[in-house]
Amino acid sequence: MGFFEQQDRSRRATGRLLALYAAAVVLIVAFANLIVVPVYVYWSAAPASPAIYATVSLVVLAVIALGSVEIMARLSLGEGELALLLAGQRVGRSSGNDAQRRLINVVDEMAIASGLAAPAVYVLNREEGVNAFAAGRSPNQAIVVVTRGALERLSRDELQAVIAHEFSHILNGDIRLNLRAAYALQGIVFLAAIGRFMMQYYSGYGVSAERNRFLHPPFALVGAALFALGSAGLLAARLIQSAIAREREFLADACAVQYTRNADALCSALAAIKLNKAGSRILNWHADSLAHMLFASNSAREWFATHPPIEARMRRANPHVSPALYFERGRRPSAEQPRVVETPKAAETPGPRTIVPTRLTAVAALIASIGEPTGPTLEYASGLLAYLPTTIRDALGTATGAQAVMIGCMLDGEATARGGQLRAVEALGGAELARKAEVLAPLIAQLDRAYRLPLVALALPVLRTELDEAGRGAFLAALRAAIAADSRLTLGEFVLHTILDRNLGPKAKRADGVRFHSRQELKEECALILSLLARAGGAGKGTIQLARVSEALERLSQLAPLEKEPFIAACAGLVAADGNVKLIEHELLRAVTAALDCPMPPSIAALDPRLLRR
Repeated sequence: MGFFEQQDRSRRATGRLLALYAAAVVLIVAFANLIVVPVYVYWSAAPASPAIYATVSLVVLAVIALGSVEIMARLSLGEGELALLLAGQRVGRSSGNDAQRRLINVVDEMAIASGLAAPAVYVLNREEGVNAFAAGRSPNQAIVVVTRGALERLSRDELQAVIAHEFSHILNGDIRLNLRAAYALQGIVFLAAIGRFMMQYYSGYGVSAERNRFLHPPFALVGAALFALGSAGLLAARLIQSAIAREREFLADACAVQYTRNADALCSALAAIKLNKAGSRILNWHADSLAHMLFASNSAREWFATHPPIEARMRRANPHVSPALYFERGRRPSAEQPRVVETPKAAETPGPRTIVPTRLTAVAALIASIGEPTGPTLEYASGLLAYLPTTIRDALGTATGAQAVMIGCMLDGEATARGGQLRAVEALGGAELARKAEVLAPLIAQLDRAYRLPLVALALPVLRTELDEAGRGAFLAALRAAIAADSRLTLGEFVLHTILDRNLGPKAKRADGVRFHSRQELKEECALILSLLARAGGAGKGTIQLARVSEALERLSQLAPLEKEPFIAACAGLVAADGNVKLIEHELLRAVTAALDCPMPPSIAALDPRLLRR
């Protein structure tokens, strides 16, 4: 099943989720009435009446609504709030911690190989269990979260397999369904979560380092009562999560093996969960409503598991090796190894090995590559990261540096035009930004053009997380000023602006649902984008109208997944029509697919640019 079919399948699964949610709410309300009303009648000696049942039902419904509204309000601030719910800490891209730097490199490699913006990365430092999850409204707005247990106990290959598993969820459309499920599940487990929180708070375990240890036992008893009352919601949530997660976990495992070409690494990571004292358990009280998102089940009990059994997943991932062998290998004491510090290599490191697809201009191959990173593209991404000069890599780790790199990509090679662009940035209060961009521009100019889109992918997580809305707006204004300063808009400038505006602009946080079910509803928008691609290939005439194209892409992103596929095929066919795909044409095609949330890996862009016409 291809990328577009998976996206459509995920979208249609929302109906089943709503049906399960409605059934769970009825179950919780009925259970609460069966428990609370008899107790009330016993203590008050009053007869049961419809008013009592109505009151209990309304209170329970209010608690469910409050739980859902609470998480929706928090997530409206950004996907990172989901990690903060679990006491996660964002990993800075310039982190000096060896394990964190290794994690960032692994995530960056997967992002470049997938054609995605690199997700922001968070670590749950209080969690000893081996686990991870990805979340977001769209592929280019995702985050990746791992536990400290995974960071410390997994080798690089094992960690890469886990991250590849999570990227499969991103690419297959699971993250949006999972986010909708989290809204519903947070409500139906809210009562049990409050009770669990009260019990943990009293015991002084799993909540906060500054917890109060002098509470009285009744507080914990009230928490136990609330947890018992909410147990129906917890059971319903487990059933819903199991219905959502089990089948998709097998698919994600298969994709992880396909992406990394390393079934052993995935099986070893799964074995590490079994051999870890804390297993895959996340102790934070919000974890119950997010269990369906996790790499492995959040419960040690099989009947409460939201995921398939570890051994079953290992047999599916590598049917030729018994799970017992991985467990035995994991129990062996590992030989003492010197610490390997992952640092960017020097600029003189040879560039990534050239990847030559069988048929460069095959439209079917271009479409099939969407959402399907491969082992060769992963190797290319690894080589690309090693090839980047240390100065640029360090700059991408800070908000100012990432902005300067993006401005530097826009600067003209001619000194007079470049000076005008820098003055335009300074006029908007960006004097420091202009100076840094001027310093970085020569280094960026030395890079082959095929590396520009990966630079954007690496800059986006920093720009998205370290700049507030006003800061992102100011950066985009400076970017537009630099573009407009030389009174012309090149296709390269348009490509970078399109991707940056789509990910950082005012509409970036919006989760575009399906508004259009047929391409016939968007004939003008389709014609505009096709004419733009024709112009890139030299067959079209006229100027690029940035606002019109951006609006067209915005509307096309709301097209049904199965309707996007033939449109993108038409775009790819136009690019490949003359049998000579230019690098800028492929970049433009990738920008269009990225704007439509259909990420295309760097299959052609991975070629040595000297083999392509600029």
